[in-house]
Amino acid sequence: MGQALLDGRPLGIGHLRQRGVLAALLVDANRTVSVDQLADRVWADRPPERFRSSLYSYLSRLRQALSQAGTTGAHIDKRPGGYRLTVDSSAVDLHRFRDLVAEARAAADDGHAAALYDQALAHWQAEAFAGLDTPWFNALRQALARERHAVDLDRADIALRQGRHGELLAALTTRADAHPLDERL
Repeated sequence: MGQALLDGRPLGIGHLRQRGVLAALLVDANRTVSVDQLADRVWADRPPERFRSSLYSYLSRLRQALSQAGTTGAHIDKRPGGYRLTVDSSAVDLHRFRDLVAEARAAADDGHAAALYDQALAHWQAEAFAGLDTPWFNALRQALARERHAVDLDRADIALRQGRHGELLAALTTRADAHPLDERL
């Protein structure tokens, strides 16, 4: 998993499993995630004997990290049925990526759409949720890779319409090798 940044500074959010709890909440930012959903996302079918106490400990440490960082824009609350991470969704790369892609797809002109796609793709730093290995994270990682691939293709379509064939050739050849059955490529 990537790192959490606050005003460009790394935010100490603990070990991998604890970061997994934060990631599981960030994916559903501003929505309540049940304790059972969190357990499934973080441990799948291998929860520790006392997973609830581990989970509560992780949540407590995450709250403390957010508080110590002085952030007023992100906090974890206990809600009926689970926990909610309240945060400006534009501060979360995944949500910002999706918002920019939606804007690009609705844009009236190719130049503006291309700029928005470029901004969206700039939020893609590395493999999503690297190191987090549960069925939920693995399925999400694959779905996000497909989303990114679709955005790459949308961006390439615009470049083709703009007559920039030459600069696309190498990248499209590489992508076609990686996705030989993708007719759109």
